[in-house]
Amino acid sequence: MIKFRALLVGLGQIGCGYDAGLPFILDEPYSSSRTLTHSRALACHPGFVLEAGIDASPNARNRFTDIYNVPAYPDLSTWRSSSSDQSPDLVVIAVPPELQPKLVTTLLDIIQPRLLLLEKPVAHNLHQAQILKDVFHKYPHISVAVNYIRRWVPAMELWRRRIQAGDLGRLLHGYLTYGKGLLCNGSHFVNLAEAWLGPLMMGRLLDDGLPFLGFDRELSVELLALKHLQAPLQVRSVGKAGLRTGELDLWFENGRLCWADQAQTIFFWPRCEPVGSDSHAPLAPNPEIMPTGLEHYQLKVVELLYRHLINPDESPLKCDFFDGLLTLETLSPAIKDDS
Repeated sequence: MIKFRALLVGLGQIGCGYDAGLPFILDEPYSSSRTLTHSRALACHPGFVLEAGIDASPNARNRFTDIYNVPAYPDLSTWRSSSSDQSPDLVVIAVPPELQPKLVTTLLDIIQPRLLLLEKPVAHNLHQAQILKDVFHKYPHISVAVNYIRRWVPAMELWRRRIQAGDLGRLLHGYLTYGKGLLCNGSHFVNLAEAWLGPLMMGRLLDDGLPFLGFDRELSVELLALKHLQAPLQVRSVGKAGLRTGELDLWFENGRLCWADQAQTIFFWPRCEPVGSDSHAPLAPNPEIMPTGLEHYQLKVVELLYRHLINPDESPLKCDFFDGLLTLETLSPAIKDDS
């Protein structure tokens, strides 16, 4: 099996923390009961060698080194001076969005990997995203993926094909419920809705919400699905109550499709024929249930990144920089932070 070299920048929760207490076996996929971090996915995938981690926090570096027996450095320059001249094939950037543009610029001044994986959102406003766009324009040979995890699971792709083939008919309306920031958490499901429905346009502001993390908000808006006669998708925050959630509930002419809060499955209730002389059709009482495999979401991302490195033409990225930028552009008119 071809082995690719990987560098992980950012050893926080998504970098290393979420599954830190779970046992695993090196190079053995699914040996961990859950695969929720970049470090765990790279360590368990036999096609990658996790060579180093980078984080400013000594505690984060020590935890990473203790678990994976891999060196960790406080910054890119220290890593570069301690490593070989060979560049990694994959670099994962797992830092807060306000740090991402400067860090990516610094990284690409030092090395040019074949593939870069960014966390979401790609930036905290469009000005910062434009900086990234300009940087990537200088390096067209570098593939850039974004870690909107639901875009990378096979179940998402199956439903995308069914929707775009017209099996479900036209969207009538939908509801997106989230908490813990529209950009930080709600954008996961806006990005999913864009994959399933096509472009979304900002409609009405329903609730200005509360500020979150200095660049985000717990606001509620109405988005319009342009390929479905501008059918409304209401985006509602429950973050004001201190709740974190994410759910997408879509009503089509031919049924109801729901990725429920914290569910490991996607539910679909198909339209049935009217009963007797009833003029209206009911939905099936029992839904079709499709597992998502989200308990190993990061491993699924890494597997598709591996296939892309093997053959980018046959395995295009499921969510690239421009997909992530589109989601930011969709939401930015409501956030109103282009500083």
